[in-house]
Amino acid sequence: MRKANFIVSGTFTLFAIFIIAISLGYPPSNHGVPGPGMFPIIIASLIILSALTLFIFTLRMPKEMDSAIDLKSKNVLNVYITMGGLVLYFVLLPLVGFVVTTSIMLILFIKWFSKRAWWKTILISVLFTVAIYLLFGSVLNVPMNFGLLI
Repeated sequence: MRKANFIVSGTFTLFAIFIIAISLGYPPSNHGVPGPGMFPIIIASLIILSALTLFIFTLRMPKEMDSAIDLKSKNVLNVYITMGGLVLYFVLLPLVGFVVTTSIMLILFIKWFSKRAWWKTILISVLFTVAIYLLFGSVLNVPMNFGLLI
């Protein structure tokens, strides 16, 4: 577990540094109004702080607490499926569109993880997708980039 913690903390630190480097290229703040790079820099700084905390706690971890990580258990399989599903979702999102892609992803994830009835799964997925669309499209005035199918 120690080795995995060191790898995770190093990977997330490098990722956060990359995000900060990109964010520094965004336009600066204007008359006291934060620029578009402020929020990513804050989040990346929190990621670095979390990675540093993990690193320090791992260094201070007693040898007795170190255990092997099982990468083939059912819980880990669920993580792999979720990660693969999210990668597929992000690939299909610009091609198929937000409404269709998000609804299908939510239906599949809810059905996989909760075993609810199909009608409840579809209802929850559609209501959640519509709520997100209304929140970002209407309330926050964020332009929604649609694919081929809405």
